[in-house]
Amino acid sequence: MPLQSKPQPADTAEHLANVIGLHHVRVVPACTLHLHESSRDVCLVEPLNEEEVLAVLAYARDCGLSVLPYGAGRLLAYGPQAEAPDIWLSLRRMNHVVNLSQGDLIVSVEPGLTMAELASALAAAGLMLPYDPPAPADATLGGLLSAGLSGPRRALYGSLRDMAISLRVALLDGRVIRTGAKVVKNVAGYDMTKLFIGAWGTLGVITEITLKLRPLPMHRETVLVGGPLDALGQLRERIVQSALQPSRLEAVWQSASDQTRNWILAVDCDEHERAAQAQTQILESMARDLGLTVETLEQHAADTWWSEQRESLSANTACIRLQGQPTKLFSAMAQVMEAVSLLVENPHEISATIGGVTGVARIAFDPARASLADPSRWDQLRDVISASALEMVMERAPVAIRAQSAASPLAPGVIAVMQRLKQTFDPEHLLSPGRFLGGI
Repeated sequence: MPLQSKPQPADTAEHLANVIGLHHVRVVPACTLHLHESSRDVCLVEPLNEEEVLAVLAYARDCGLSVLPYGAGRLLAYGPQAEAPDIWLSLRRMNHVVNLSQGDLIVSVEPGLTMAELASALAAAGLMLPYDPPAPADATLGGLLSAGLSGPRRALYGSLRDMAISLRVALLDGRVIRTGAKVVKNVAGYDMTKLFIGAWGTLGVITEITLKLRPLPMHRETVLVGGPLDALGQLRERIVQSALQPSRLEAVWQSASDQTRNWILAVDCDEHERAAQAQTQILESMARDLGLTVETLEQHAADTWWSEQRESLSANTACIRLQGQPTKLFSAMAQVMEAVSLLVENPHEISATIGGVTGVARIAFDPARASLADPSRWDQLRDVISASALEMVMERAPVAIRAQSAASPLAPGVIAVMQRLKQTFDPEHLLSPGRFLGGI
C-alpha cells in the first residue's frame, strides 16, 4: 500500500544510495535527459544487477513513485512523450555478455549493452546479430527492444522481435519472470517474449535478453540502382516477384540537383561470392531494361555505405515513420516528400528511406531548420498521408514538436487490449506512465 505522501527526491536518493551505492544515485532536473521541459528534481539511479533493480522497484511500489527505465538515453526522444517520472532507472551499467554459445548460435546479454559492444564481441566469434536499426551505435539492446525498432535487414532476417527468444523481466510486484526459452526451437505455450518488445518499459523492466545469431557472411555485395522513383518502384516489383533473396532492399533519398535522379534502390546480398555475383548480374539486366544506372559495392565499401545511410537517418533529431504496403509507399512518396519540404528550410538536408519489403518508410530532418509555427503545414502532410492509405507516427522528435504531430489514431480494440495488459502488470501505473501509444 503506497504511502499517503511521496518522499522528496533527496529522500529517495538517500534511501536508494544505501542499496545501489552513493556514487550511482543522484538528484537531477527532469530535463537533464532532454525528454521533458520540466526543471523539477527527480532521482536518477544506476543499478548494477537484477537484484538492485528489484530493490528500486520495491521502494517505488511502496512509496507510489513512478519509474522510467532507460539505457544510454539515446532513444528517449523516440515514441510518445512519457510523464516526468519520480525515478530515472538507468540500466547502462548492466552491460555484460552473460553467455555466448557459438554452437547453438545464441547469446544472452544484459540490457545496457550497446549495439557496438555486442557487434564487437560477436565478430570475434565469427557471428553477427543481423539487425541494423536507424539508431546510434551506442543505443542499448534494452532500449532498442523496448522501442521495437527495425531496419533494412528485416527484409530477410526479420525484426528484433523475431531474434529475441527469451527475456528475464523484473515486475513491479517483486517477481522475476522468464519468457520463452534459451533454445532457438521453442513453440510451447504463449509467446510472452513479444509482449514486452515495443512496450516502452510500461509492463516490466527487462534485465536479460537472449537472441539468436547468424554466422558472419563470407561476402557482402550491394548493388546501387539510381533513377526516378517510379522506375525504381517497377524494379522493386520485379525483384520481389523473382527468385532473388536480397538481405536488404531499400530505397534511399540522395540529395542532388537533378531532381529526376535523387533516389537509389540499394539491393544487398549476404551470400557467398559466386551467388552474390550471379544476383548482381540479374539486377544489372533488370536495371538496363528500365534505363537505370548501376553501381556495385563489395565488402568494406558496402558496409561503409550502409553505415553512412543509418547515421544520416539517425543524426537528424526529428523522424517521421510511415507504414503501409510497399507499393503504396513508392507511389505516394513523391507527394509526401513535397509536403515535408514545406516544413523544412532546405529540402536537400532531408534523409529518407523506403523499405522495399518491410512496408516502413522514414523521413528525417533537423527541426531547428523547419517551419513549425504554421500548423496547416502539418495538416497538409497528414492529409497527403491519409489519402495514400498510409499510417504516420512521429518516431522521434524534441518535445516541442510532438504535440503538433499526433500519430495516426489506434483502433479502439488495440487500446482496450493494451489497457488490460497494463492493468494486469502495473495496476498502479507506475512504470513509464504515458510512454506507450495512446498515452498508456
